Amino acid sequence: MEIAILLLFISLSCLFYNVFNLKESPKAGISRRLYYIKQQTNDAMPEDELGASFEERIIKPVLEGIGKAVLRLAPKEMITNMANKIIMAGKPYSWGVKNWLGIQAFMILGLPVLILILYIQFRMDVGDLFLIILASVIIGLLFPDMILNAKIRKRQSEITKSLPDIMDLLTVSVEAGLTFDSALSKVVEKMPGPLAREFEIVLQEIKVGKTKKEALYQMSDRIGVQDLRSFVSAVVQAEQLGVSLGRVLRLQSEQIRLNRKQRISEKAMKAPIKMLIPMVVFIFPVIFIVLLGPIVINLIGIFAK
Repeated sequence: MEIAILLLFISLSCLFYNVFNLKESPKAGISRRLYYIKQQTNDAMPEDELGASFEERIIKPVLEGIGKAVLRLAPKEMITNMANKIIMAGKPYSWGVKNWLGIQAFMILGLPVLILILYIQFRMDVGDLFLIILASVIIGLLFPDMILNAKIRKRQSEITKSLPDIMDLLTVSVEAGLTFDSALSKVVEKMPGPLAREFEIVLQEIKVGKTKKEALYQMSDRIGVQDLRSFVSAVVQAEQLGVSLGRVLRLQSEQIRLNRKQRISEKAMKAPIKMLIPMVVFIFPVIFIVLLGPIVINLIGIFAK
């Protein structure tokens, strides 16, 4: 009897459910499904955010917020100079002008506040406190520029080292019958590195309508290496005058290798002078102590008697 009542209850429930669902319009069903998809998307978003790195979730947004406030007050010349340095450095850490201005402002304002808290905690001398705060402000002003300058020097050094090999590949490709654009594509494919990435940017700019001359000169300005500037000027002139590009590339390749040998010889000639400073400061005093130490000890014993 109880089983029959239970079956009857389930049957009536299913009947009422179907009756009420028949009255529901198709639009309501579509709306319900869209709402379900939206809820699933919203539920997945926090997981994506939590999956990001600490830098992406916390540090970068904070620096961008500070940088936006500083961007309104900073001179245009300072912003332009920093933007050029970021481009020449290859946009390290994928940070823009706002991020670098933010870290500069944070260091200029945050370090003195931290030092002031330490002063209150440890009761430092007021004169020492003033000098430390002044030093922290100077460090905050110079630190981002120092990092960017170091990144620029490192990137330019990598490009200078890889330039002769890339020039050889370009020369061989052009002499084999490829066009200059196809030779650049071959370099991008075969030679990894910052210069290959710059060539890839040049190809993309040419595809969207920029002239080859403009794209190449902008690339040389972004990198700032003199050998590359000479190479770009020679290629542009060869394109304009109709000179054989393979012969021009061959001459440029030989000249770039000659310049590298001259730089290496110059560094080798400077090495003895640079080695003299640590020898005088660190090695010679130790030698004098080893050689003259026993004599000095004996003289002290003789005069003491």
